[in-house]
Amino acid sequence: MWFGILLLVTVLILKVLLDYRRPRKFPPGPRGLPIVGNLFHIAKLARKEKLFCDVWSRLAEKYGPVFSVKLGIQEPTIIVSGKDAITEMLNRPEFDGRPNGFMFKYRCGGTPRGILFTDSDLWHSQRRFALRTLRQYGFGKYSMEYILQQDASTLTNMIIELTADGTPINIYSFICVAVFSHVWFILEGTKFEIGNETPQLKEAIGVLKDLFKSANIFGGIVNHFPFLRHFFPRLTGYTLFEERQKRINKFFIDVISRHKNNQQFGECTNFVDSYLEEVDIQRRKSPYSFFTENQLQYVLKDLFSASVDTTDNMIGFVVAYLVVHRDVQLKIQDEIDITIGRDICPSVNDKSRLPYLNAVLAEVSRLANITPTSLPHRALSDSSLLGYEIKRNFLLLANFKSVHLDKEHWGDPEVFRPERFINQEGQFVDDPWVMPFGAGRRKCLGEAVAKNTVFLIVACLLQKLNFTLPENHPDVELHGIDGLVTAPPKMEIVVTQRQAL
Repeated sequence: MWFGILLLVTVLILKVLLDYRRPRKFPPGPRGLPIVGNLFHIAKLARKEKLFCDVWSRLAEKYGPVFSVKLGIQEPTIIVSGKDAITEMLNRPEFDGRPNGFMFKYRCGGTPRGILFTDSDLWHSQRRFALRTLRQYGFGKYSMEYILQQDASTLTNMIIELTADGTPINIYSFICVAVFSHVWFILEGTKFEIGNETPQLKEAIGVLKDLFKSANIFGGIVNHFPFLRHFFPRLTGYTLFEERQKRINKFFIDVISRHKNNQQFGECTNFVDSYLEEVDIQRRKSPYSFFTENQLQYVLKDLFSASVDTTDNMIGFVVAYLVVHRDVQLKIQDEIDITIGRDICPSVNDKSRLPYLNAVLAEVSRLANITPTSLPHRALSDSSLLGYEIKRNFLLLANFKSVHLDKEHWGDPEVFRPERFINQEGQFVDDPWVMPFGAGRRKCLGEAVAKNTVFLIVACLLQKLNFTLPENHPDVELHGIDGLVTAPPKMEIVVTQRQAL
């Protein structure tokens, strides 16, 4: 027994000494404490800054565009800030790995599965198949536009009906379902009416949103000290995380089982059926394949997750900014009235004809920072970044918010000023410094769909409706609510129908 204790103490001492020994080219950063590293320091800064992501910008001011933090017993995490450093990092294939911590593995059933948290050949095969198949069913194409227009129109009419008596409401929950409807049709083949989704689907969306609200980008305390789940399962949040993961996983298992029972080879009409067919094809070729029903569960889970809590948050932020900046809302409505009118449903083809609306969407995207950082990347080999040594298995995090609020580039980054995206000829000018979808090979594959969805729903809403705050409403905190993704502020909004021209 004593030998075991002595061995443990020796290992801990060696661990502490190794953590404190920093090579000459190691990225700078706060020293931290033995074993726990910078966890307490970062938690303290997060309480002060309100948003977890702002901690990285504060530390970058002190340590530079590439700095390191130590979170528990894991390998160091490298925080990358600034346009140049982030662009280089995201375009380097040796930094395309994904984290392999306990909570990330648990989310995927104990081993890397799906698209979001896989890398190397597995990731390449799943991403290629997903892109090809989703596009086959209209993902990102104009063929989706009619469905989007229907959903936007249904959402608008629903809001009109619910606000007919002038009662302020929170419209965010309705937006979420409208955003997800057309994606679910492509994934699963079922087109549900907004407001009449199945209880199972409604529950799955709710569970996923709860997971986003309670999680952070590093997986929580259990990810850094997995043994704590055995002693403090509730206090560490592990019990709730485990229960939610089981519920969401069961939902996807049931979906796959239902499709498998009704499968007709060669007659696929949605993503799930096509994937199941690919499983059969690959199984005939070899007993070892990246395509399995278990893999499908997590691919579906990733595509579902990527569609639920980002696009609707963006629309929620747009509404929040427009009720605070009523002059901007009126200017968008004037542009829509002159260009489209109030009777014809906006289309994707109208994007080039509505430069001010595009400018507002870009400015809200820049300031809202719904995805303020990338998902964690993992170094797949020893390398370097801006002259600093990056060892294999180090985690890297791109701080997008540092780019969106860069004072040298924007001049007045804290100010809501859509005109910064309008040139002298009155045309919308895109700016590569707005990068909410990331960059490089890991860039979000749903960027085009998300942008078209936001454009169409916002255009339809503002064509028909006015959004204002109730009288004596307290000031709105537009920085949003912290979580794995940043959520729009909670507010009750007065909605009135615009009169016909």
